[in-house]
Amino acid sequence: MKAGPIREGLKYLCVGTILVWTLFPIYWLVTASVKSEIVLYGTPPAWWFRPVLESYARVLFNIPFSSYFLNSLIVAGATTVGSVILGSLAAYGFSRFTFWWSEGLRFFILLTRMIPRVALVMPYFLMMLSLGLLDTHAGLILAYISFALPFSIWLMIGFFDEVPVELEDAAMVDGCSRLMALLRVTLPLAAPGLVVAAIFAFLVSWNEFLFALILSGIRSKTLPVVIAGFNTDIGPLYSDMSAAATLVMIPNIVMTVLIQKHVVRGLTFGAVRG
Repeated sequence: MKAGPIREGLKYLCVGTILVWTLFPIYWLVTASVKSEIVLYGTPPAWWFRPVLESYARVLFNIPFSSYFLNSLIVAGATTVGSVILGSLAAYGFSRFTFWWSEGLRFFILLTRMIPRVALVMPYFLMMLSLGLLDTHAGLILAYISFALPFSIWLMIGFFDEVPVELEDAAMVDGCSRLMALLRVTLPLAAPGLVVAAIFAFLVSWNEFLFALILSGIRSKTLPVVIAGFNTDIGPLYSDMSAAATLVMIPNIVMTVLIQKHVVRGLTFGAVRG
């Protein structure tokens, strides 16, 4: 009888510790964005202070932040759509058809995720230079899709494998083509995989820094590169950097909150084998 409350207490302690460990850096970032310069650099750190919005004003009005935000949104949105569409089609082929060297090709796709990003910077730069895609949205989108596609394919293969083939056969007997059966039957049942793949692709493209730094320029600069630009010759502008980073987090939070209900619905509404 005594083990129950102790076990519950330990569980809540562990959960609370993990939450503090996870959320405290976010708290520190947000509070740093609304501190004055004197409070921000004061020692010991001030836990109670009067918030100011000067750093947000500088970020929003002293630089073309809206243009950079639009660049990131275009690149992340196109990357998400492209990786989900191409990944779903490729994963469906691997799940439903067996062809020569299909297992080897699946492993090769997974192998591309193991290549260090830094080893690909120069080949991508030279390729985009020869194609005239440097400092363009298209160049960034193509590069980012290549990063998100292997994960999307492997993730969607597992979800397609869980959808009974008999449902597609029944749809084709009723007059659907294979493509229509995929769109009307299989994809709705694999909705959780689509949502997770979309979230991953969006986060990868929204937060990418290295390739954005190399492949972008004045016209296609994205927000991670902008945040790094606050590290000046006289030192980092911590308040401006924190304000920009806080603004960058907002789309990720909004997207996760909006899509969360679709993940739950997909997990509770689908086909079950047997």
